[in-house]
Amino acid sequence: MVEKINRSKTYADKMRQEGKVTTFNKPKDIQVSIKMNESLEQFRREYQVKDRNSQMSASKVILTR
Repeated sequence: MVEKINRSKTYADKMRQEGKVTTFNKPKDIQVSIKMNESLEQFRREYQVKDRNSQMSASKVILTR
């Protein structure tokens, strides 16, 4: 019989037994998560603008020999 080994579950169980797992479900933790997501979204928007501007600038460059 084939036995399926799930290493992720094994590691997760081991970490729980060692007390290295923390559950972030308190209101304070949720607020920190929301703030981090907003910060990352702002970073993504800024990156997209910079990338778009870079592409437009590159399209205006004429390469010659």
